[in-house]
Amino acid sequence: MTITNKGMIVAGLISLLLLSTTAARASQDTGPIQLTSMAEVENVTTDESGKQTVKRVPASKVVPGKDVIYTLVFENTGTLPGNDIVIQNPIPEHTVYKADTAGGTDTEISYSVDGGNNFASADALTVSGADGSTRQATASDYTTIRWKYTRPLPPGEKSSVEFRVVLR
Repeated sequence: MTITNKGMIVAGLISLLLLSTTAARASQDTGPIQLTSMAEVENVTTDESGKQTVKRVPASKVVPGKDVIYTLVFENTGTLPGNDIVIQNPIPEHTVYKADTAGGTDTEISYSVDGGNNFASADALTVSGADGSTRQATASDYTTIRWKYTRPLPPGEKSSVEFRVVLR
């Protein structure tokens, strides 16, 4: 079962983040998987003693250069264990993936540099230059992230994956 999320960012001097949530496509044998996505930014506050607190808040306005944290929560709303769960998320338009920030418990993470047609580990990805040369892909080349959940997801259970991007 593959779940695809499509987040969209509209860039500008002060950019508004428009996040669309996509319901999962589920096959009959694994039960329905519901996907919820959130886009957040970190808000740092300092109290009178100088202690800083970092809190995630919904991303409503994002300026270029600011990190956006995407969290994708998936839940088995069916009565059977969810097997072979795969979540794919394109890197939102007008953003660049922040290296080594994709994560998720019990997941295998891979990346695509061709719009989600082919996936590999970060160290196995290459891209071709205009002159025909090949080089190691960098985080700024990634177009899509894929998480393969490595265990059955019991009915009623939730898990999550996340990644960070920087608004251009």
